[in-house]
Amino acid sequence: MARPLPPERLAQIAEAAKQAFGRLGYKRTHMADVAVAAGLSSGAIYNYVESKEALFHLVFAQAFGVFAEGIPALPLASPTPGETVALIREGLRRAADAPLLRMALHADASADVRDELRAIVEEQYDMIERLWPVLAVIEQCAVDLPALEEMYFERARPGRHHGLARYLSRRAAGGQLRAMPDADIAARLVTEAVAWFAWHRRDDRDAKLFDDELARRTVVEFVCDALVAPLP
Repeated sequence: MARPLPPERLAQIAEAAKQAFGRLGYKRTHMADVAVAAGLSSGAIYNYVESKEALFHLVFAQAFGVFAEGIPALPLASPTPGETVALIREGLRRAADAPLLRMALHADASADVRDELRAIVEEQYDMIERLWPVLAVIEQCAVDLPALEEMYFERARPGRHHGLARYLSRRAAGGQLRAMPDADIAARLVTEAVAWFAWHRRDDRDAKLFDDELARRTVVEFVCDALVAPLP
């Protein structure tokens, strides 16, 4: 009688795969290397996932809580064409939701624009800090996967920039934020500052020079000081 496979091992495989895909991209990640990183023999990983496509799908299924109600039958089957991109698109839609920005876009003005802007930047910072390992996988692997490239770089990410740009433009038009020469560039500048300190600095040689909470507070206050218009 075959021994049951420990379900917690699937989470270890997903974590090892997430790190490998996020560092190496899709083509340069090998099943055997992920198996070793997860504490398995190179062949044992196929008891858990049927293929590299299934392994890639596992990363996002685990990250977005698809298995919250129970582990499916193992080995995980290879996804159908488009299934993984659909999972990523829906997972990002839920996990990267920005209710504070959305609410601000429905208001013509703010009673306290500094508090409003601070909350929006904190919301974005928290989201990137939470999701950066998954975003790293997406960005590293998109170059090898055209459907993922199109979904993320041509639709999802520009949509987030556009929402922030609309907010900055609307509050500037009302005299509550400083008017920038280009709202889209200003939104991208805010996003890149947030992304570097919440995410990319973790791979930088100087990462340990910055305290996490101080980095967060400094970025938020810097953006507010730069954009909030002075009182007349």
